[in-house]
Amino acid sequence: MNLLVDIGNTSIKFSSFVDNNLKKISQIRYSKKDLKSITLFFKNKLKTHTKIYICSVVSEVDKVIIKNLKSYRNRLFFINKKKLSFLVHKTVNLRQLGNDRIINVLSAINIYPKSKFFIIVDLGTATTLDIIINKKYYGGVILPGLTTSYENLISLASGINNMKLSNKPTIIGKNTNQALMSGFNVGYKIMIESYIKLIKTTYKRNFKVIFTGGYATSIDYKKTNFIYREDLTLLGIFFYHIFLNEKLRIIK
Repeated sequence: MNLLVDIGNTSIKFSSFVDNNLKKISQIRYSKKDLKSITLFFKNKLKTHTKIYICSVVSEVDKVIIKNLKSYRNRLFFINKKKLSFLVHKTVNLRQLGNDRIINVLSAINIYPKSKFFIIVDLGTATTLDIIINKKYYGGVILPGLTTSYENLISLASGINNMKLSNKPTIIGKNTNQALMSGFNVGYKIMIESYIKLIKTTYKRNFKVIFTGGYATSIDYKKTNFIYREDLTLLGIFFYHIFLNEKLRIIK
């Protein structure tokens, strides 16, 4: 049994896979102030898994893993995005492109092989919109994350107390708390949907829109043509390592 691990800025998402099938997806939060917990997490998982495949966007965490788990180096495998450079348009700076974003491209074009055009919206610590044209990463947008922006507002604005964020879809508020929730739930959603509309209008393509990330569950997909894939990045890690030795034949 092997393990797929997606390391973000504030949380780690992981899932075991057996016989090419993903099991239950789990998630834990961590603090960069306490990276010892990362070492402990991997040591515990290595007791029950043969190999661990890792997609990380946090260099500090990578260094901790490499330094503290040297004896397990033959069982730990990191994404090497240079091997996926053929999935990135020549105008894009591959060096500055996060591992998770290119892995999501790999995942999308394998899950939906008949589609060539995608918009991938990842709602995490940051919100990213990535555009795929003709099965190549073409560019993207980075916005402050849903909770990141509001938690920062609450901490800086003297007139706003430390309020608990909720998912009530109120269009306008009658007090500060309700008004904040209106912007948090309705306003942020409208901003993302407007950006998606702008991209579609600009590039005049029939994009398949995929939402993923820890806060993507706050979107009501029943009234849209959007797709929610909790497993998008983990499946991308799976495709990367399973098909790498076969030169990624599945997407040729």
